Amino acid sequence: MKLRRLFFLSAVATALMSQAVEPAAQLFAAMPDSLIPSLEVNRRKDLIDLFHAGQSAQVTTKLGGQAQMTQLQEQSLVIDLSEQSRMALYLYTTTGNDSVVALVNTVYAPAGDSRIRFFDSAWRELPASKYIEQPTRDDFFLFPDSLSKTQREELMRPVDICLVEYTFEPDGSICARQSWEEYLDRETYNRLKPYLRESITLRWNGKNFKE
Repeated sequence: MKLRRLFFLSAVATALMSQAVEPAAQLFAAMPDSLIPSLEVNRRKDLIDLFHAGQSAQVTTKLGGQAQMTQLQEQSLVIDLSEQSRMALYLYTTTGNDSVVALVNTVYAPAGDSRIRFFDSAWRELPASKYIEQPTRDDFFLFPDSLSKTQREELMRPVDICLVEYTFEPDGSICARQSWEEYLDRETYNRLKPYLRESITLRWNGKNFKE
């Protein structure tokens, strides 16, 4: 009797969930293995089910580590693929009523460094340059007019790599945060800090992202 009740409750739960799966979750489950090789499709579905059930949404990856879903909403989700990597996606609608998926993969070593890519709803890749002009190193510096070109170049010299971490805001905007504090030594960073923008916000206008 208990076994029959368990099967019944399981079937009800499955039916309810199938009617309420968020578009972001559907995209996640349908994602090509090449984009997330450490998590096979059944493990991805397990994460969705566990999150919906209010449990710790955590599974073992193909590499033997732990992946955890930390956020799942209608249009977005966030997965910690390991202690050093994170994946996030956000589903946007264009002014032409098409769907565009923004996918961000971030590696922490320990400074966060993200790669952002764009796809249609069938996971065909789209040219990123059509949707976003990614901030460069110089975009994060704000120098007063009193500093000469030579002084500016000298200050920027230690920043030999552009480290930017992308995160999605609740309203769909993208926060591009420079992560040089985790890359540079404290003395160098403190010298640069007065001239740095911590982050740049890029907002979706139905066609692309603009600051």
